[in-house]
Amino acid sequence: MAPLSSSSRTIRFGKFDADVHSGELRKHGTRIKLQVQPFQVLQALLERPGQVVTREELQKRIWPADTFVDFDHGLNNAIRKLRDALTDDAENPRYIETLAKRGYRFIAEVHNANGAAVSHIEAPAAAAAPSITSAPATRQRGYFWSLGLATVAVALAIVLVLHQNGLRDRSPGNGAAPHIESLAVLPLQNLSADPAQEYFSDGMTDALITDLAQIGSVRVISRTSSVQYKGMKKSLPEIARELNVDGIVEGTVQRSGDRVRITAQLIYGPADKHLWAHSYDRELRDALQLQGEVARDIAQNISVNVAGLSPQRPATPHPLNIEAYDDFLKGRNLVSRQTNVEVAEGKELLERSIHLDPDFAPAYASLASAYYVMTLVDQAPQPINIEKSVSAARKALMLDDNVAEAHCLLGLIYSMHDWNWASGEKEFRRAIQSNPGSAFAHSQFALFLVTTGRNPEAIQEINTALELDPFSPMQHSSASFVFLYARQYDLAMREARRAVEIDPSFSSGHLALGSVLHASGKPDEAFRKLLRYLSLSGQPAFAKKLETAERNTPGTGEPLQRVAPLFLATYKKKPEMQPAWAVILAWAFMYRGDKDKAFEWLNRACDEHSMEVYAIAVDPDFDPIRSDPRFAAVLHRIGLPLS
Repeated sequence: MAPLSSSSRTIRFGKFDADVHSGELRKHGTRIKLQVQPFQVLQALLERPGQVVTREELQKRIWPADTFVDFDHGLNNAIRKLRDALTDDAENPRYIETLAKRGYRFIAEVHNANGAAVSHIEAPAAAAAPSITSAPATRQRGYFWSLGLATVAVALAIVLVLHQNGLRDRSPGNGAAPHIESLAVLPLQNLSADPAQEYFSDGMTDALITDLAQIGSVRVISRTSSVQYKGMKKSLPEIARELNVDGIVEGTVQRSGDRVRITAQLIYGPADKHLWAHSYDRELRDALQLQGEVARDIAQNISVNVAGLSPQRPATPHPLNIEAYDDFLKGRNLVSRQTNVEVAEGKELLERSIHLDPDFAPAYASLASAYYVMTLVDQAPQPINIEKSVSAARKALMLDDNVAEAHCLLGLIYSMHDWNWASGEKEFRRAIQSNPGSAFAHSQFALFLVTTGRNPEAIQEINTALELDPFSPMQHSSASFVFLYARQYDLAMREARRAVEIDPSFSSGHLALGSVLHASGKPDEAFRKLLRYLSLSGQPAFAKKLETAERNTPGTGEPLQRVAPLFLATYKKKPEMQPAWAVILAWAFMYRGDKDKAFEWLNRACDEHSMEVYAIAVDPDFDPIRSDPRFAAVLHRIGLPLS
């Protein structure tokens, strides 16, 4: 067998062709996406088929000394992606054999372009950089609050990539490190032996997102948008383009007993260029202490180039109670699903977490969220849950005044329940200050602003929320209501349709779309969307009754007018829930043509401080009675001007 000259472009093995000049891998002529470093590993192995290529040789060739990187993690990751591209099995390899603690050997026969077997390939004196392609990888997701151990890997990565002297950018044609202005944290992969530990890797993902969002000048994509890439095989440039980000963070979490190992890497997404990687092995009980130390170090290192950065951290790190933290993560995850049963189960877990660790602020904030969600799903009369939500949120802030979730909940309750609009605005602004990357805080503040007649500010806030969470049906639904209340019907329709397109099962998306259709003079289509909303939100039987009533009720008028009596009859049977539904009853009487009863129920809503009454200030549905002097009187009761 003869050597393959470096002038030859193509190396063949099995079903594959590798072009060493263009850096392309093909299978039966079809291009296989493969990142730069995995291809460089493949090329090194193909140059010496049948011979051992040591890990040290690969390090010197692919990760030079002036590149800051966790070499072991980088090489292992490259080998994994290479095997994925070749559909090779490490246990029963056809192409790449692993020699433990030594290196790797290419074991398949290698041929030149003419089909002749070759013994080795002459490495070019100055090998051209392979073209930039990407191997899809399995992604996994997470959700919502901050532990911060994972922050070590990712936030420190930002510091090192942007500010480390001697960091070598390996993107073609650019001698400086890529500038990172936006980040997406892909769901961290759970490598624990127990699949039930998925909630833990989810919590670690949330920790990265929440802590990185403290960097106000760096836009960090919210969890709801990044979670869609869990289990999805897309290249990093595709993900970067879809999320409109520069940097992508990916990694793994492995928990064993009371220890946890986190690996993370920072990648320049548009070019799929690996910038930094590191791994951490810690005792779980030290996680929160480590979080505070690393957060302060990040602030000190990055503040040189990020003006006005002020880390929002408690002065004394809270020691972690592992059992309590597990209950906190599980409980918070259940509450986020917003169904009656799961919210109740989540609340119990959060209460147990607080019993085990009464000084952990995030648990109180999540408990406040649980009570607030219970208000929305009508598990108890509003005043009871509102009082408990406020109490838990205030307790969270007593322990740590920088918990954005608690500030946002107080903003909602102070404004939309207590009608203390000044205090509500203060809490919303404090929430955004604590976590500039909270899409929820921005969207709720946008609804506050449009309700109080500040439309330009509201639109600016909702656009920020959409930038932070572009694939969230909730954010698009909120945006639809903001534009609807601002009387920008085309934009409201666009956002409502986008919410339904992203998740056809998201009930509020159909409510938003129905509201826009009704305001746009399409009552029949609006009624169908209302039925869909009721069915998806847990009231399919009532939706069916309304559909039957509308079909069987003779007479003129739009569907909502014809079914108004059924609304009244249904909700009058539940006197304990009437305060929560007072605005709906007023709406039903209004469509029935009984203004006196409509205002009677609007005033009842004010008496009970119903959380739905604030919206009448800007909701086009109440335009038929807006000119009545009694309407201005109702708005005066809730502290809002006549719009």
